[in-house]
Amino acid sequence: MQLSPLATLFGGATFAAVQAANVTTGKLGDARPVRNNPVIGETWVATFDSTAVKGAVTAVAHTVGVNYTINVTGLAVEKGPYKYHIHVNPVPESGSCTETGGHLDSYVRGAEPPCDSSMPQTCEVGDLSGKYGAVAGPDVKKEFNDPYTAMNTIQLGYVANRSIVFHDESSARIACATLKKVESADTCQG
Repeated sequence: MQLSPLATLFGGATFAAVQAANVTTGKLGDARPVRNNPVIGETWVATFDSTAVKGAVTAVAHTVGVNYTINVTGLAVEKGPYKYHIHVNPVPESGSCTETGGHLDSYVRGAEPPCDSSMPQTCEVGDLSGKYGAVAGPDVKKEFNDPYTAMNTIQLGYVANRSIVFHDESSARIACATLKKVESADTCQG
């Protein structure tokens, strides 16, 4: 009878160790929050203007990471829920979403197993829907801060001039747009 509490203690410790071992993190570790964006408020916008999907994803440099606003229309209800990611390449002149490359995966984590939103630091940096939830159509309005993406070129989570891609339930890339810098009014005046 005296061994039972001891066995329980070791059993609990073993379970905790196994559970910790199942956490998938990147080969370069977990993503770290970005606190050195060079210009707080710097804004980049991915504008969607296809036959079906219209709208924008806006990325604004924040004191920690990047604030995102998704405001799109035209996502077919029957093909959702939709995942959305930052892909490594901008959309080419051809407009082909398949040429945007893979997800931004700065810490070399990979997509499998799927992202656990309760531990966003262990997800691919570009897996925004994994961290903040897939969306349904036809209209999407969503805002969130991602502390692991950056507007600083020296950061592993740098997102400027990369693409935002929406995937339908089959993982097909159905809409894509490149994040482009919005020039301030002061810059545009002659």
